[in-house]
Amino acid sequence: MNKNLPQIVLLIFTLSCGQNKTNKQMNSQNKAPYNLIEEGDNTKFNYDNLSPDIINYGAKSLENFNYKFPDSELFSKRISEVYGVNIDEYTNRIVSLRISDFPEVAIKSKAYILVQDSDSDAKYSITPDILYQYNKFIIYKDKTALKILKMRDPYLTKDLVLYYGYNEDKDLVSFAFKDFDFSNTTSFHELIFGRKNKNQQFVLRSGIVNDIEQIVYKGKTKEILSEAKEGNGYDSLGEILNMMYKNQLDYAECDKSIAFLCEKSLNVGDIGDVQSFINKNKGFIKKLEHNSYYGNERLKVFCENLEIFNGPDDNKIINDPDGYTNLRKDKNTTSEVLQKIKSGEQVKVLDDSGDWWLVETKDGKKGYIHKSRIKNE
Repeated sequence: MNKNLPQIVLLIFTLSCGQNKTNKQMNSQNKAPYNLIEEGDNTKFNYDNLSPDIINYGAKSLENFNYKFPDSELFSKRISEVYGVNIDEYTNRIVSLRISDFPEVAIKSKAYILVQDSDSDAKYSITPDILYQYNKFIIYKDKTALKILKMRDPYLTKDLVLYYGYNEDKDLVSFAFKDFDFSNTTSFHELIFGRKNKNQQFVLRSGIVNDIEQIVYKGKTKEILSEAKEGNGYDSLGEILNMMYKNQLDYAECDKSIAFLCEKSLNVGDIGDVQSFINKNKGFIKKLEHNSYYGNERLKVFCENLEIFNGPDDNKIINDPDGYTNLRKDKNTTSEVLQKIKSGEQVKVLDDSGDWWLVETKDGKKGYIHKSRIKNE
């Protein structure tokens, strides 16, 4: 008998367990992320278990309209382009495209997208002609189908832009932007970022932001100091910039995205939000300089001439109950004192980020003073 047999058996068992664990992890990773939903009464529904009757009824409805079902390659390609979901990554035959009571659902076996209406009295909440027009537009970019969808189901149609970020059809984008509340920070954030990616980060939809400039503002101004364009597309931008800067790990390429949004605001003459953001976070300018402003020319001009844009507002005065305050070398109370500055004397604020502000005295000396000792003139 082989004396090493027990060790061999143990090795095989260990490898087998490891392989099973790896397979389980891979299977978990390849499952559609939006198929399992909570149903409000503490129950769950898995779209993997969607009734075959519903699937077949949807397919039959399309057949009744002589719908041309696409091949699997075109079907996958269009879903990726429109919804940003690669259904080929998942082992599921049914793929819900978002978390919702009635989401859009890709039926791989039948090559169509199931859409239902919770307010409909139709069988299985499926309105056959809406289902037909929807698939015609999504798969074949049919303009007539889009016109019908805009009239028959505007909310379903607008969600292609507002929720999924699909912006290939500019007529659809214009339709979605009409009456959209750009002043609602939550809605605006969802519009320009959508849902988090696989790394649990928000990715800026630069194409949508470009569309706001072109559709809402009718393009950019001739010069940075030209009269501001009419429009409300960036009404929430200031809040978005602050949100991003405070939660940088939540955003992919955060600094680059902030720079891009600042550039877009400057493009339409909306200087105020950018000015406020940069003044509160002047340390950000160094990051921009290090990265050549990420190619944003107007932002570069703005930052290099910030003093001109700010005017005399950077001038503050010292206000200390002791009659003077210390100008320090670093941002703490134990740092070397460079100079004593009397209360009432004017200083120029160079960086007001954090609790210790970088200032320049009337003698040209630079150092840090706690913000509590500085006030407006």
